Amino acid sequence: MKRIIALLLAVLMVAALFAGCAPTETPGSSDNTNPSGDNSTPSTPSSDGDIPTLVWYQVGGGTSPDLDQWHEVVNAYLEEKIGCHLQLNVVDWGTWGDRRTMIVQTNEPYDLIFTDMSTYANDVKMGAFADLTDLLADYPGLTDTIPEDYMKGVQLADGHIYGIPAYKDTAMTNFFIWTKNYENANGEIVNVIDECFPEYADAHTLAEIDPGVRAINEKYPDLGPTMGMNKDGISCIIGNRYDAFASTLPAIGVSYYTGEAKVVSVFEQEDVLEQLRQMHVWFQDGIINSDANTLGEFSGMTGVGVAQGWPSNAGSWGQGRGTEVVVSQFGDPVLSNDTVQGSITCINASSQNKEMALKFLELVNTDTKLRDMLAWGIEGVHFEYVEVDGMQKIHKLNDNWKAAAYTQGSTLHMTWNEADVGDPVSEILHQNEIALRSPALGFYFDNTPVASQLAACVATWMEYKPMLVTGAGDPDVYVPQMLEAMRADGLDEVIAEAQRQLDEYIASQG
Repeated sequence: MKRIIALLLAVLMVAALFAGCAPTETPGSSDNTNPSGDNSTPSTPSSDGDIPTLVWYQVGGGTSPDLDQWHEVVNAYLEEKIGCHLQLNVVDWGTWGDRRTMIVQTNEPYDLIFTDMSTYANDVKMGAFADLTDLLADYPGLTDTIPEDYMKGVQLADGHIYGIPAYKDTAMTNFFIWTKNYENANGEIVNVIDECFPEYADAHTLAEIDPGVRAINEKYPDLGPTMGMNKDGISCIIGNRYDAFASTLPAIGVSYYTGEAKVVSVFEQEDVLEQLRQMHVWFQDGIINSDANTLGEFSGMTGVGVAQGWPSNAGSWGQGRGTEVVVSQFGDPVLSNDTVQGSITCINASSQNKEMALKFLELVNTDTKLRDMLAWGIEGVHFEYVEVDGMQKIHKLNDNWKAAAYTQGSTLHMTWNEADVGDPVSEILHQNEIALRSPALGFYFDNTPVASQLAACVATWMEYKPMLVTGAGDPDVYVPQMLEAMRADGLDEVIAEAQRQLDEYIASQG
């Protein structure tokens, strides 16, 4: 059975990468994400005489009820600006994986599509996406607004670029999100963090937050699970430390902290093991919900969660939790191919509108009005502009707009949710600037020589993952079992091949 699973993984490459944490929190305002929505089938492409219509597939909350009205407004603007129209198709989160695979593999008519690190390189191998390397010189609005390191992050082993990364919180920075206050069963508002862990701002590791989660767990058991999570757990305890260089296997990687371009067996490293042990202690002590390792989705109140973002994202995270929250940074910002590839827009290799698609993406990444309409919907219908502390912000009028902004382009040229108090752009740019660069940044692992071994290892990881990243299983028991199985799968061969290729890449860089 595992061999069958491994072969499927080799073909589809659907294993989740670990560039960031599992979504234990509602995503930030720039994401506009909501893992719910309808399952409407996107419409087929249309044309408007001599005006080309670009068809764009994204993931989000499904089809918005006002989509036709939105198209009228946006297409009038696009026709005036660059002479094209847009047909936006937003596929809901629950069906996106299968739907995206069908679109790409059967080459349904489309011009642009969202992808990320889990599918990008594999789809390029299939010949699905256009080579943009030479075309980009004619679209400085794209190349001038995205730093070289970030464009390097989508450059594949052949030295070519097949997608445009969204310049956003591209350096992954994770945060502990603490419930500040909540209304208890007696209708009283209690200030959780001030009473239980006023030192939260200085706690940046699992060990450092231990006193806080224990205090909340003891004093406010009716709050809900102190650390509520689903079976994806806190996977960034691995990705925060090691870059898996788009291999799809978090059991191998290079350390952000040593600076060495050395591929190691990640689960044998003490900095990962000590965090897995901490998670297991919390699980045993009832701090983590007992069904975490089998739960598909966690909902409800919790004392502390983890999510990727920036400090002022606390406003949106609080909206998602239904109460005010405060945050403390979890680890350092890190930059790798995986983090850059959190959001990429690719152009269909069969598209008849490649140049117009690039011209359109240039506008998306430089024009705030268009960027806001993509992210927030129609002004006066879905949102309105308001002034907050001297800055223009977005006030949402409803939740009818279902698109996910992070799938579309740069978040630095859009207007921000009023809930995100502060200056998100400055925070994001600072995180991107100070991030620890992976020694393997720009390196692409060609898994062809060890494809079957890698796929078997990924299948083994998926068997053990829920037990380890939720704390349900003792890592001193489960990690040796997992590694024994992976070594039988060919783990050491995968590491050796990855090291050989990485050494060649480093040498080629002079």
